Amino acid sequence: MHPHQTSAGDARHASAMNVDDPARIARDFELEYAAAFNRRDALALAALFIEDATIVTEWGDVVEGRDAFARGLTSAFERVPRSLTLENTLSHARLVADGVIVSHGSSNRSDTTTWTADHLTFTRVLVRRGDMWRLAANHVSEASTRGDPRTARQ
Repeated sequence: MHPHQTSAGDARHASAMNVDDPARIARDFELEYAAAFNRRDALALAALFIEDATIVTEWGDVVEGRDAFARGLTSAFERVPRSLTLENTLSHARLVADGVIVSHGSSNRSDTTTWTADHLTFTRVLVRRGDMWRLAANHVSEASTRGDPRTARQ
């Protein structure tokens, strides 16, 4: 075998590792998500969702369906300052079934004009559609304002 060739078994193993590496898939997804948000591209952001996706926003409302999400984003992006940017950081991702990844992480939205920021957490369910990964469910929440009982002094 030529030094740069791989056996069929090696190729299958490498392919399986690339396709089913949940952390890499989720990180790539988060980069694409934040890039679309930062461009204020509602259609590109909505395209990351499956048609009947369910989204729970940080305000607690439930948005059902990619089209409803796209309409909401289009309206919101008209009022969101260009100086507001989003950065998502993945903290955990795991394959829970064939073609299904659950991921958790944090979103930091910051505005360089007003120097304000908010920190949110998310849980996402990604599903494989052909060779693409799309969002089926998304829950975003604000961090608790209560003290952490694990670190509170008695």
